[in-house]
Amino acid sequence: MHKLLIALLLLLPLTGHADESKYGPLFMKDLVDEGDFFAPWGVGIDIFTMDQDYSIKSLQFQLPGVGDIDPSAIKVKNNLSNYDIKLDVWVTPFLNVFGLVGKLNARTYVDLGGVQVPGLPISLGTFPVSYDGTVYGGGVNLVYGTKRWFAALNNTWTSTSLNGDFDSSVSSFTIQPRLGVIVDQWTMWVGGMWLDTTEKHSGTITLPAPGLPPVPFNVELETAEKWNYAVGIGRIFSPQATLYFELGFGQRNHTLFNFTYRF
Repeated sequence: MHKLLIALLLLLPLTGHADESKYGPLFMKDLVDEGDFFAPWGVGIDIFTMDQDYSIKSLQFQLPGVGDIDPSAIKVKNNLSNYDIKLDVWVTPFLNVFGLVGKLNARTYVDLGGVQVPGLPISLGTFPVSYDGTVYGGGVNLVYGTKRWFAALNNTWTSTSLNGDFDSSVSSFTIQPRLGVIVDQWTMWVGGMWLDTTEKHSGTITLPAPGLPPVPFNVELETAEKWNYAVGIGRIFSPQATLYFELGFGQRNHTLFNFTYRF
């Protein structure tokens, strides 16, 4: 991954309507009209999926009879799914702070078909690196808006404690700008995701070729394309409950579902 990243955790602040003065941020309540903000504390559930290409940042991989391997000859793809619980608080009307913990499942596919081995009549093929683990992260969300539109900038840092076939680690940082409109209790937005993921694996692999011994390797991967586009839609049920869905597309694909209850 990110990434993964992951990646790639993601709370979208929206403007709602309330009937009780207890709603509002912890500080600077005088900047919002009474009853025109969310309850300060929130607990949410995120479901996130992503498909992306990786580029190889560094590679130590020695095949018998083969010199240094050109990393550009190796194609790498990553698929992941992430489920997390997020706790957040509105510190001011412009600042939301959150932490998250969740579960990551991912598979990275390393295509060695472009690597030529003298005397070997078959392709080395593609081998998968499967891993899962616990994701920890946090971030800040900067926001400004009115009753009709909003702009948000979400920043998230994550690190993952992994289990899998090899010695692996994944860390990521995401920036998500969003600009949207509010129509009654519905919200719609356009935006994007900037993702910087570092994924590392080391160990020994057995290639699908007769006569080749197990090959030790050490590889560091990074996000091939930093940006992708995103569109989303959300529903504000009350100052205490929101639901939204986002779809990312372009050089990288992602989906994000979130439900948050506030108190």
